[in-house]
Amino acid sequence: MSYRSLSLWHETADELVPRPCLDGSHDVDVVVVGAGLTGLWTAYYLARRDPTLSIAVVEKDVAGFGASGRNGGWMSALFPASAAKLAAMPGSSRDAAIRLETAMRASI
Repeated sequence: MSYRSLSLWHETADELVPRPCLDGSHDVDVVVVGAGLTGLWTAYYLARRDPTLSIAVVEKDVAGFGASGRNGGWMSALFPASAAKLAAMPGSSRDAAIRLETAMRASI
């Protein structure tokens, strides 16, 4: 199967070839299922946090085969409500809303 027709990302990449199926038993600390953006970043940050971890990323097809490789993907630190609106919610406060906005900006 050629993956080139799936999206621009696949079309412009080197030829993608799925790896062979895993055979037998494998002993790892963490298995991440799915090699899309969420799976790959999860594995990356786990390895950075604890380099001693043995991490396996398993994917049915090729990395980026699913939604991560088929759309433009867009990340934003914007929250769909203003800090004032968040602060007005029951159980919230202005400080909590500001902490949320700060964390959102720091994460992107």
